[in-house]
Amino acid sequence: MSDGMACRWLVAFGIAMATFAGSARGRDDAGGPAVVLGVGGTHRTGEWTSVTVRMPTPVSGSIRVAVEDPDGQFVASPPVTVSEDGRIAHASVRPGRPQVQVRVFSEEKAHDATGALVASVDVPAAQTTPSTTPLLLVIGRLPAAPSAARLVAGDGIAMQVIPLEASTPGGATSSRDLEAFDSAIVCGTAVEGFDAATLEAIDGWVRGGGQLVFAAGASAMAIAQGGGPSAGWLPSSDPRLVPLRSVGAVEAFARASGLAARTPPTGLMVPQFESPSGVVGIVDVFEGASATDLPLVVRRAHGFGTITWIGLDMDEPWCRTWPGCDRLLAALLGGRSDTDLVVPAVSDTSRRVRDLASQLRVSLDTFAADGKHAPSQPVPFEIIAAVATAYCLTLYPLDWWLVRWSGRPWLSWLTLPVAAGGFAAMAWGLGLAWGRDAEPRARAASITDFDAVSQLVRGSAWAAVRSSCNGAIDIGLAAGSDTPVAEWDAAVSWFADRGTGFGGVDAAVAHPSLTTSDYEYGRSLSELRGVPIAAASSRLFEAGWTGQARGTIAESSLMRDTRGLLAGRVTSKLPFAIEQCSLVHGGWIYDVGRIEPGDTFDTGASRGPRSLAAALTRRAAVGDRDQTVRWDAGSTDVIRILEIAGLHAAAGAESYTGLTGGRLGGLDRSSLLAVDRAILVGTVASKPLVSWDIRLSGATMTANLEVEQAAASVVRVIVPVRTAPVVKEASP
Repeated sequence: MSDGMACRWLVAFGIAMATFAGSARGRDDAGGPAVVLGVGGTHRTGEWTSVTVRMPTPVSGSIRVAVEDPDGQFVASPPVTVSEDGRIAHASVRPGRPQVQVRVFSEEKAHDATGALVASVDVPAAQTTPSTTPLLLVIGRLPAAPSAARLVAGDGIAMQVIPLEASTPGGATSSRDLEAFDSAIVCGTAVEGFDAATLEAIDGWVRGGGQLVFAAGASAMAIAQGGGPSAGWLPSSDPRLVPLRSVGAVEAFARASGLAARTPPTGLMVPQFESPSGVVGIVDVFEGASATDLPLVVRRAHGFGTITWIGLDMDEPWCRTWPGCDRLLAALLGGRSDTDLVVPAVSDTSRRVRDLASQLRVSLDTFAADGKHAPSQPVPFEIIAAVATAYCLTLYPLDWWLVRWSGRPWLSWLTLPVAAGGFAAMAWGLGLAWGRDAEPRARAASITDFDAVSQLVRGSAWAAVRSSCNGAIDIGLAAGSDTPVAEWDAAVSWFADRGTGFGGVDAAVAHPSLTTSDYEYGRSLSELRGVPIAAASSRLFEAGWTGQARGTIAESSLMRDTRGLLAGRVTSKLPFAIEQCSLVHGGWIYDVGRIEPGDTFDTGASRGPRSLAAALTRRAAVGDRDQTVRWDAGSTDVIRILEIAGLHAAAGAESYTGLTGGRLGGLDRSSLLAVDRAILVGTVASKPLVSWDIRLSGATMTANLEVEQAAASVVRVIVPVRTAPVVKEASP
């Protein structure tokens, strides 16, 4: 066959295959369910998100939706009820791979591929946001948002802007579906088009620790009258519209000019609240002689998150086309990034960790010896790499040189078995030395936040399970006996690193697992069943949960004076004692000690406060200089890791640790210290506030594991601080 004929045959074959593939995809799209993954079709690897399944024909009963974890094993969601018309179902899933394959099963047999599989839809990796990329949700027409995101990021990774409209396919049905977003900007003029479920999800996301910028000027009147979640984003109630004829204060806040030339001659209609002195929060920008006259920018706490309200409709043409709009948005989001911070070099001991979450994983996966158990932990990668390198060098050039030097080729029949047997024995011995045959164990840690204003309770928990044999794990989470919480809602999942490294959720190849088997949730997200585990290996899990407290959490009469210091009392109403307790606000920390249920701490009766940054970084005076204890990324002190992760920005963030927060970034409550909240933080060593139920079953054993606490439970109580409006500078 000639070259030309061969080329023609190859081209014809390629066209035929492309035609076949296209026809097959068309039949699949036309006949199978349509799947929308993420909020507005956007999701981030390793984060909880929503998935919407639209059936081509009505179905009855329930379905399960499955996606892969970082090991490439499919995890089936709890049963999801299809809507009344039998066509739409919503579920929450957590993709652990950049190339997402969504499988839809019938409820009866989630893992029976014959008959139970309804559809399998591939989501290209190009539609997946990497786990290390911040996300900014924008509701409203704000073309300056991408530029503002770049200003905030500085030399770091800029936030990816995700616009959301009411008509966008896919949406959030719960606050968990918005976990991937780091910040959000909502325009009041665009709120009316969204349903109550989406607004409730956004409100729950903010209460859980999110950062919201709410731009509502003249639209605040309709929002306040309509009620709903967005009405609670205003700094006060009962607004009335008044004209704003001078925008000099706004220009000064944004550090940009030219806005006055774009405003109408009669002024802008902005909300003025009937009781300005009752505005909740810190007034950053105002018009008039004092902050109580006409507040324009107010920052305040909302649950565990923060809301920055600006009394302007920023998606109106006069502001949307203003060249300084991006600077105004950047100021509302927290200002420009400080690019002058010097990030310290990471020590050699920290190469095994990528962020604070990775350091926590390593800490939990280190099973030290105690009175009942022998030590057991993974063999360090450095040792494995050294043994593998030595084995390769032994085969070549050492063995090759020995045979060639001796002139006796038959020696290789002796040296090869000796080398292979010797290194096999070495590997076996290393496994024994690092606790390969140690009995099964489980370790756990947790941190729990209580909001004394909204009575909201939110917690995070982690567990590491190590097995001596091949088996499966059934694991669930429940509230502890001493935890005063109702309406419990928990979600248990795998715990993996961010990024593209070995085992990371963004890696192109799935993390290799010695046991490959799909598993599923029980009737809710609080329990996983049949999670495979290999002999002499471990599995790590994480969980997030929310609830409402039963009874009062704390009583506070704290007030911030003109110097930024606290005056007043705070009383704990929790049913357990808090040890090693401290009260933090602004840039100060007050030593409390042990506080029993009903005890009161009086700031006036205590010693003067210390610098919070100095306390977090263990800064001490050495001679005539202050010396900071360098962050040890190789430390396995769980309490210390959670302490820094919980106030990472207050400690200096990456400029101190050299690490990002990773999955622990959502624990950072530093933003609350700059508004109308103080934090009472300590530990509870008596009983854990969450209870893990772990059952390990295998060929040689079936047992309920006793969970060891890697550290005392960390507790944080968010209490209100009364303060007069803070005047930053007088308006011109």
